[in-house]
Amino acid sequence: MRVRKKYKSLLLYFNRKNNYMMINLFQSKKNLIFLAIGVIGILVVGAVIYTTLGSEKDILSGDEAAEKAMIFINKSLEQKGITASLIEIIEERGLYKIKLKIEEEEFDTYITKDGKLFFPQFIVLEEAENEQPEQQEQKQTIGNFSITEDEICEEDGKPIVYFFGSEGCPHCGWQHSVIERVMTKFEGSAAFHNNMDSDEDMDVFSKYSGGSIPTLVLGCKYYRVGSGQRAGEEEESNALTAIICKLTQNQPTEVCSDVQDLINQIE
Repeated sequence: MRVRKKYKSLLLYFNRKNNYMMINLFQSKKNLIFLAIGVIGILVVGAVIYTTLGSEKDILSGDEAAEKAMIFINKSLEQKGITASLIEIIEERGLYKIKLKIEEEEFDTYITKDGKLFFPQFIVLEEAENEQPEQQEQKQTIGNFSITEDEICEEDGKPIVYFFGSEGCPHCGWQHSVIERVMTKFEGSAAFHNNMDSDEDMDVFSKYSGGSIPTLVLGCKYYRVGSGQRAGEEEESNALTAIICKLTQNQPTEVCSDVQDLINQIE
């Protein structure tokens, strides 16, 4: 994912039932652009294998495809009072590549020649494979949290708990309410960076999230992408409490004593 100075992260969320994709473009600290794009057909993020669909009579000219795409994009942006402008359209890899500008930022998007499939993001498989680093097996602990080799991140001598999510993501809402309740037990023992629909702490988000939400980062030693909803509220709350107790060295005592068995399972 390309990180720009102004639009610091691109978050993708899919609702398969409705073929609906939300793209959160985090702008400056003052403004958040929320672009919702309905996808017609099937969109595969990470790879696109395209073969010509239909007969030649279905093929649009570059200008026709660009006009269709720009109407679609600007309709999605109009509620935020933002307008995208077309810079150029060229043919590339069997698709039309549309270069556009939103405010002062330029973006490349793609549309099929019949104008039926729109791709906000495009990855060339050969280039991605060449750039793919070797991945080591990630150790995990309770609550399906991954364990890092990083030092514990602190604020005023207290470990920091980061939450990243958006109101437009249903799993985020569930996870957000759980972590908020858990963190009330650690007032004075841990710092909470509650980043719901916020572009704060983007360096932490970029490092641990892979661009997905919800993401929890516990003291920079433990992180998880995705919610614990499947485990249920009680199990999730206990796992979070135990990991945070591990970071706070079992403080507060009255909180951590209730989950000591879980704390003992954490590396």
